[in-house]
Amino acid sequence: MKISLHNISFSYDDNSSDDGMIIKNFTGSFCSGSFYSVIGPNGSGKTTLLDLISGFLKPLSGDIEIDSTPILSFSKKNLAKLISIVSQDYAVNFPFCVKDIILMGRHPYIPRFSPPSAEDIQKAENMMDICGISHLQDRKINELSGGERQRCVFARALCQDTPILLLDEAFSNMDIHHTLQMLQLVKYSVKDNNKLVISVFHDLNLASTWSDAILVLKKGEIRAFGRSSDVLTEETIKEVFEVNSIVEYNEHVHAKQVYYPTH
Repeated sequence: MKISLHNISFSYDDNSSDDGMIIKNFTGSFCSGSFYSVIGPNGSGKTTLLDLISGFLKPLSGDIEIDSTPILSFSKKNLAKLISIVSQDYAVNFPFCVKDIILMGRHPYIPRFSPPSAEDIQKAENMMDICGISHLQDRKINELSGGERQRCVFARALCQDTPILLLDEAFSNMDIHHTLQMLQLVKYSVKDNNKLVISVFHDLNLASTWSDAILVLKKGEIRAFGRSSDVLTEETIKEVFEVNSIVEYNEHVHAKQVYYPTH
């Protein structure tokens, strides 16, 4: 499966000048079997890019395709069978229990006015077990901590069982133990199930360690896009983030890591 973006531009103001564009003439592609990271300073367009890929936002110009089919031609139900999302913040105004939240991932496959099937329920239970939240299944979502809520949304996305997974700072509220657990789950999904994962990171070292390729954005434009080992350089970090750094290969994680001077 391949996502292709051709000359995409977007602004929240329809009459915005080029300087006000959040995404500017973006052209790039993402393919199955790879884990992509998106990095960049605040306001660089990372979340907006994921919202465009998911179909939540419509570009002002350009085209987005999944396997040569325009994304806007898919029905919401069919698009939900292709793309699942884990966002940084998951707001819900009704106190659903965790198990019901996980089962929402099965909605694209359940006929209208029909209850979840035994298979749907079994899949939800499996995902709760895999994500380590089975003990929370009867708790209300609004009673959970931020990290527990994110793991719940992760389980829902995995229960949705889509070939494309979008992660928008999906680990921001988790402790390091659960962050690594979820990253391992995602990495296995890429390798074993040929999934396509695009993840926004603020932590450059996590992005380097876990991803196959890194996309660097600044002011809505691509500043670098390629293999993690090629993209993560001191020069790029200085140009994009305006900080000095030392970038070295780390034998323990088998990837480049970024270190920042304290003076």
